[in-house]
Amino acid sequence: MLLATAVAASAAEPIMVGHRGSDIGIESSRCALEVGAQRGYAFLESDVRVAGDGTFVLSHDETTERLGSGLTVNQSTAAALLADTLRQKRWDVPYTGFMATLGDMLDVCKEYGVRPLIELKWADGINSKDTSGIPALIDFITAKGMRDKCMILTSMKPCLEYIREHYPDVELQLLVQTKVDENFDFCNKHRMGIDIHHSAVTPEVVERFHAAGLPVNVWCVNTPEDRARFTAMGVDYITTDRLIP
Repeated sequence: MLLATAVAASAAEPIMVGHRGSDIGIESSRCALEVGAQRGYAFLESDVRVAGDGTFVLSHDETTERLGSGLTVNQSTAAALLADTLRQKRWDVPYTGFMATLGDMLDVCKEYGVRPLIELKWADGINSKDTSGIPALIDFITAKGMRDKCMILTSMKPCLEYIREHYPDVELQLLVQTKVDENFDFCNKHRMGIDIHHSAVTPEVVERFHAAGLPVNVWCVNTPEDRARFTAMGVDYITTDRLIP
């Protein structure tokens, strides 16, 4: 039913997803998430990793080096990561701020009535070779009261297969760069949507997935011209840093 609803929405405006929250503040920080929610994004997206003490934190990279620091996520406690001052220039605007946790993200989503799109990055117990940490993740989301609201996204197929088998109620998307055709059968078999880099989205791709009742997400779209183009194709979701719904 969730898939059918998403596909049906393609006849109207795509559902807008705030990439790493928004383009204001440090990516995936509480500030970026709150700005995205205030803009009116239906979903807030962020990458999730596991800190050295088992805390689920929001971080795209394995380290904080790109954000002006030098901590390794899986070797640092959440306390150390959250206390570390991060620096980032986004669209030529410099920001300082702090890392957030998955709990922060879910709290913001609940406060603003927004859905979380949780992208799983390689972490201890949550990776293509070891899925033993996934139950703790789902339990955490469930305890926050957001299991029926969340969507989980990743390129790690074994994680998606594990979730589909053990938690069939959780909505899923497969993340790909440009390899779309070879991943159609996987999505169709496991009844999940696909999140495709904008360079690989065509009307034919959208039509093929829609014919199977599967939604299409496109990332990252940051110009009005691209938004209009993908809307005309009938994509179901647009993931953006800065477009306003």
